[in-house]
Amino acid sequence: MIRFIAANLPVLDRKGEEWDHMFTTAYRFGCEALVALGQAEETGRGARPLAHPRLPEILPRWDDICVAVLSLAHQCGLLSYRLPDGCESPEAAAWWGRRKGEIMPPPNIMAAYGLGPAWAAPEVLPVLRALGLIEAGQWAAAAEPVLWRKEPPEWRLDIAADPRFQLALDRAVNEMPADIRRELDRLVTITEADVTEGLIRRATHQEGLRAEHGANRVICLPLTRDSVKQGLVFLRIHELDWLFFSNWRLSDGWLSPPARKRALEIFHDSLAILMRRAIVRRLYPDRPEFSG
Repeated sequence: MIRFIAANLPVLDRKGEEWDHMFTTAYRFGCEALVALGQAEETGRGARPLAHPRLPEILPRWDDICVAVLSLAHQCGLLSYRLPDGCESPEAAAWWGRRKGEIMPPPNIMAAYGLGPAWAAPEVLPVLRALGLIEAGQWAAAAEPVLWRKEPPEWRLDIAADPRFQLALDRAVNEMPADIRRELDRLVTITEADVTEGLIRRATHQEGLRAEHGANRVICLPLTRDSVKQGLVFLRIHELDWLFFSNWRLSDGWLSPPARKRALEIFHDSLAILMRRAIVRRLYPDRPEFSG
């Protein structure tokens, strides 16, 4: 698995002495995984291999590593999620620039446990087997909650309707740590003072742009309290998502402080976002703007 990640990350230069994540989600996951696995040190743009790599005594979370591997394989075109009939979706074909009618290899991972079919390149299959994600040519049971975090659109998963998601929702609400609840309360509350501060900050920023580039060359949208509040809602939703990315996992619920140290920064986590939306709807029904 380590060899697969290292072999599929972009390198910063021809010498190949550093990996460059190119500010791309999957590559960032891969670099972070190598750092967490004691194989590399973090750099400003990715990771640098260690002269003497060594697995840490406390390994990162298995499910987070699985997400990193799946993301990297998909990014590199080595893993293709398929429609129920085994075909590639038109959106995926367009993304990869494939010609209409181009023949693709048939799925070699069969649908199972609510997950759809997929195709994986020969170098990916042994990695997925080693991680326990596939067995006997199909998805393993352990793969289901992992792939909920990817939520391939080809499979049209209805995760929120699954009883296990509902149980996890009840647990997340009933066992919510006090510090998490305080942070949730803060993030879904935008006061008039917050709006005033945001208005001043954005006006100052616009004046700075005009001073630097010239008033005639900088076109700024009109500032209103409503527009500033909408911007604050957008930023708060981003912070809410990060609260769940960093502190919640389906199998464990809210992570303890030691457990958080083992977690990778898996952002764009569909399952965490679904849980954030569900919890906000339940706890703050009068604030639907934060559950979108």
